[in-house]
Amino acid sequence: MSDPGPTSQEPAPPAPAPVHHERRRHAVQERHRLQIVWLVPIIALFAAGWLGYHTLAERGPLITITLQSAEGLEVGKTKIKHRDIELGVVEGLEPSKDLATVTVYARMNRHADTHLSTGTRFWVVRPRLSAEGISGLGTLISGSYIEMEPGPGEPETVFTGLEDPPVVTADVPGTQYVLHGRRLGSISQGAPVSFRGVKVGEVLGYQLTDEDGSTTVQVFVRAPHDKLVHRGTRFWNASGLAVELGGDGLKLQAESLQAILAGGVAFDVPLGGEAGPAAEATSVFTLYPDEDAAREALYTRRIPFLLHLAGSAQGLAAGAAVRMRGIKIGEVTDVHIEYDAAIDRVSVPVTMDLEPDRVKLLNLAPNSGSFEEQSYAAFRGFVARGLRARLQSGNLLTGQKVISLDFLPDQPKATLIEGGVYPEIPSVQADDLDSIMQSAKALLTNLQTTVASLNAVVSAPEVKRSLVSLDKALANIDHITADASVQIGPLLSGLHSVLSSADETLKKATATLSTAVGDEGDNSGDLAGTLRELKEAARSLHVLTDYLDNHPESLLQGKSGSKR
Repeated sequence: MSDPGPTSQEPAPPAPAPVHHERRRHAVQERHRLQIVWLVPIIALFAAGWLGYHTLAERGPLITITLQSAEGLEVGKTKIKHRDIELGVVEGLEPSKDLATVTVYARMNRHADTHLSTGTRFWVVRPRLSAEGISGLGTLISGSYIEMEPGPGEPETVFTGLEDPPVVTADVPGTQYVLHGRRLGSISQGAPVSFRGVKVGEVLGYQLTDEDGSTTVQVFVRAPHDKLVHRGTRFWNASGLAVELGGDGLKLQAESLQAILAGGVAFDVPLGGEAGPAAEATSVFTLYPDEDAAREALYTRRIPFLLHLAGSAQGLAAGAAVRMRGIKIGEVTDVHIEYDAAIDRVSVPVTMDLEPDRVKLLNLAPNSGSFEEQSYAAFRGFVARGLRARLQSGNLLTGQKVISLDFLPDQPKATLIEGGVYPEIPSVQADDLDSIMQSAKALLTNLQTTVASLNAVVSAPEVKRSLVSLDKALANIDHITADASVQIGPLLSGLHSVLSSADETLKKATATLSTAVGDEGDNSGDLAGTLRELKEAARSLHVLTDYLDNHPESLLQGKSGSKR
């Protein structure tokens, strides 16, 4: 018999666990469950704390911005941006006590904290229409927002907003200059600043000076074009169209279409001027009314003169040109009327400023006097050589007059009148078209007076009675002449018959006498003379008859042209 293999034994069932072990296990599970439940609020509290800390860390200062209007602004929605990056949000709007302005409370973030200074600027971006074009169209969809432009200065939290966006932002390189002028013209903010027709800058703004009524204009020239501005540069108003009527016809000139609409300023160094060194920032220049005035500003030395017009000053006003042989050498500064009771005279004194630098003086003896003394000495010599002032037409279309200084050698000798307020240049009567018209008017006035006198004489009763008597006398003469013509006709016919018979008789007598003369030669001289006399008498009688036939009235009135 084989040995049986080892016998397998079944594992014994586990013994039932004690009751206290089961309870302990349940307690452990319950404790683990309670720990997981408390973990959720702890995590939430931690997240909230982190978010609060992050918010406080990102939170910047609260600033106030004063604006004229809160149009388009909403609390909690309107953003404050810089280059389209959000830097804050509007948290409140509050009107001022007089309701004239609105205070905007805005919470800024930490990115804007270090850029809030006295030089920082704020303005509301909304759709705007100006000469520069249309801006802010994007806000039609996104809504208005406040633009922030950082600037230098000390930290600040109270600001006054701009009503209009700045023309040039602070980050644009360039140089700012100041212009002073008598009139602003049509220059507006944002108008172009051009150099030889090319836009190189903009007008930043302008103010009115209350002291003298002048205007101050701030302009900005972008880099590198600001290197074109020198101390000898001249700025002028380039607004609108420049119309010039000259020998070449009508000329229209304008800097650009934008300058026509919004005005503009141009600058350059005039021909013949010296540029000088580059101008520094905020340098002050004069704003001239046009390019011609800027060009003429090269002549800065002026001396005053006076003259008294011999006739009317119609058409002459301050600012009119003073020309010497057609070339402008100055301008009129004042024209008024004056009465001198001492001599009982009304005159029109004209004050003018001349620019002697425009007259080149050559080969003169050296003079150590001042510029004014040298100039007066030169004009003293001009007057001695026949220089006279007179009024002439400067423009036939507008009737504007100018003062013309010309050398008139045929005028009586005169000298520069000195001793008054200003030296006086002698004047003569104008010989322009207006003077001719005035003379013609005076002649017509005299003719009208003469005609009126003749009308008065003709209308007199005595003249009328004389004319009536003369008319009656002429009528009587006509009747007498008619009667004489009727009577003279037969008389003249009879005379013709008598003359014909006399002519035949003379012919026969001539023939007889010729025969007799042939027979008696001693008496030929007396007979020939007698015959000639008879022929002349017959011829005269024939002429008389023809004349009476053509002019029968001569029997009553006598021969025409004869004296009674």
